Parts: sequence; structure tokens; C-alpha cells
Amino acid sequence: MEVQEVKVQPGDSLLIPGDMHHDKQDQRAINLMIKVARAARVNRVCLVGDTFESAGISRHPSLRARKNFRLGKGTIKAEERAARPNITALKALATKSADVLTGNHEAWWGAIQDDVPGLGDHEWWELYGNLFDGWTVREESVALKYGPLLVCHGHRLRGSLAKYAAATILANYPGQNTVCGHNHRLDACTAPTFKYGKQVWHGAWTVGHLKDRLLEIKEANIGPFSEKHQQGFGIATFYSRGRSSDGEKLGFDLQLYRIHRDADDNPMVIYAGAVFK
Repeated sequence: MEVQEVKVQPGDSLLIPGDMHHDKQDQRAINLMIKVARAARVNRVCLVGDTFESAGISRHPSLRARKNFRLGKGTIKAEERAARPNITALKALATKSADVLTGNHEAWWGAIQDDVPGLGDHEWWELYGNLFDGWTVREESVALKYGPLLVCHGHRLRGSLAKYAAATILANYPGQNTVCGHNHRLDACTAPTFKYGKQVWHGAWTVGHLKDRLLEIKEANIGPFSEKHQQGFGIATFYSRGRSSDGEKLGFDLQLYRIHRDADDNPMVIYAGAVFK
């Protein structure tokens, strides 16, 4: 992966939504995430990738099946319409930085360009018109480093699809703090090491997804795996660990938020000791 740095400061708060997969998103879960993000006063947002289902440009025949595009569903225009209110709301939160990573679903556009070279000078985000005006969109190979925290989609990350993904990612990248999407699971693993008599810890986290659960479980390829999937998102808060001879030391605290369900299957999140519905 190519790592690009985003400068952060103490007090900054970064929202990392799970994969949203417009126009197959769970809108109620996304609305709730935005409500919690406002309460948390986030000022940075990083869309972790697979913001779109991208079924119409998929390399999977089952996703390209005509039945998936009935009544205008699944098209680029349908995805844009579904995403616009959410992208607008998230951009309003992102007063410091608004970043978009390219997931493997958006990266399928590259296969279309291979088949139709005349489209080679069109980026995938241009398909959605002005949807990402004001955002910084990164290429498929790029991960972002916010202070001591690396954010990436996860499809290029060794271990992201392992049975114990967070522990495997941390084992593969032991000196790094890594958060990703891609595997649709909520998972975390942190481990301290001793360096020159001082404890240093690193970790890995996966932020889940925000796709419609019923649609996912019906899919031929993903359905059997979706029983292990969890909806959620992450919020990273940055703080000062003090200054030393080589400058200010920046720390962070990353919390994963699971989308719980009440007795009527309505989404709910526990944030700061309160129940958000």
C-alpha cells in the first residue's frame, strides 16, 4: 500500500463508517451513525471504501444479473441518489478533512476500463457527478495515516479476511495501528510490547459494515458468510501525550460502535452511557 499522511491535532475526532454499499445501504443504521457522530463532535470523516455496491460494474456474474436492476435499482444513478443525502450529511461534519478511500467494489471500474480503453481517462468517482465535491478521493492502492493511526479499506491488507482478522492483521503489522473495513466484521486486538524498558502498544480494528442485512443474507456469494457480519462504525479521538525533544507526541483512542437492535429490530447504539435510537 501507498501511505499518505493526513495531519491531525489533539482534540480532532475521526469518524470511520463501516462499508456502506449504496444503494444497498441500511439507511436507518446510517442515520443513527450520523446522529452519534454529531454528538461526538467529529470533525474528520474517512469513508473506508465500498461506499457503493457497484453491482453494474462487478466482476461477479451474480451481482450483474438483470434481476438486480429491476425498477431502476443498482444503477450508477440509483447509487448516486441513495448516497447523496448521506454524503452531504457526512461532509457537513467533516470540517477538518473529508477523505474517500477506494474499496475493491469501486476498483472494479478498472476491469471495465481494460475492456473499453476509451473510458481509461475516467475515474470511478466521476461516474457520480459532483457527489464528492469537497472530498479528497484516493486511489485503490492508497492508505491514510492520521497521526499514529493507519486507515485503509483492507482488501490489500494481509490477514483482513482471516478467521481472527484483527489479531492476524496485528501479527502481520506488529509495529502499526491499523483500522480497516472490507470484511464486514467488528473486531479488535491490541497488544503491548516492551521497548527499552517502556511499554508500547499497537492494535488492529475492523469497523464492520452498514449494508442492508436482509439483502446481504440473500446474496448467493456473500449470504453464507454474512451470518458472521456485524454492522458498525469507529470513532478515533486524538490527544496530546506531551512534548519531548523531537516534538509533540500524539496519541489516539479508537472506539468501535456496534449497531444493536431493540425488540422490534430497530437499530440502537450505546454512546457515552446513553442509548441512541
